[in-house]
Amino acid sequence: MKPNRFLLALVFSSVLLFPSAAQQPPIAVPSAQRDAHGLTILTQCLLAMGPLYSPTRTTLARGIITYPDGTTKTVSIETIGNDSLRHDIGTNDFAFVSSAGDGFLILGGKKTKLPSWITAYKRAEHLPGLSLMSDYQNPNLQVQYVALESVNGNPAHHLRLSMLASDNTPPEIQDMMSEFQVWIDQASLLVVKTRHFDFSPQAIQNRTPVDIFYSDYRVQDGATVPFHLTRFVANQKQCEIVFSTISLTAAVSVSDFQ
Repeated sequence: MKPNRFLLALVFSSVLLFPSAAQQPPIAVPSAQRDAHGLTILTQCLLAMGPLYSPTRTTLARGIITYPDGTTKTVSIETIGNDSLRHDIGTNDFAFVSSAGDGFLILGGKKTKLPSWITAYKRAEHLPGLSLMSDYQNPNLQVQYVALESVNGNPAHHLRLSMLASDNTPPEIQDMMSEFQVWIDQASLLVVKTRHFDFSPQAIQNRTPVDIFYSDYRVQDGATVPFHLTRFVANQKQCEIVFSTISLTAAVSVSDFQ
């Protein structure tokens, strides 16, 4: 088998960039690039959707997931803050758990620990206010205004977000793990589309774009949240989720994330 040239290049560049402290002084971390126009649109969007993120915020959403072949299952999604997520489908069929950068998958009763590049920036897909957008005050969050584009026939601001490394992680790896794109409706300032990436557990460079479209926004517990989402993986429709209830003040057990 031929060696993976991408991984070899990353390893080689890491050796060049990060020699031992005894040989070189610490490398200065560059400042995050924060586009002023993009940051303004981002903060306006968060204000329009209402206060959602806090470290102690606990949420619980329940609904029905429908697949392209017409089959349906129940879905339940729990969160604590913006970095603890539990996503259950069916009755003991599937569970994805991520908390503070660590996580695991339960499939067919088997629990498998997931690599850090899958879970490091995994956020709740159904609540845009808990996405990487909620880190808007973090000086390491990079914000780029891409363009005004059309989403479902309506103009929307397209932003690209990513996190700047605060340690010796190669910047291209950090950017790859954290990349998050969002489309914000020009008129309502609500999120109408997001894009993140599903990563292969075998290699960080193997990732697939996941696009989510949001609709049926309702005011719930003081915030405006979508009750309907459609998920596309690599431009192919994967499922639709319609929520029957979304509580932003739910009683959620920490043990559900362990």
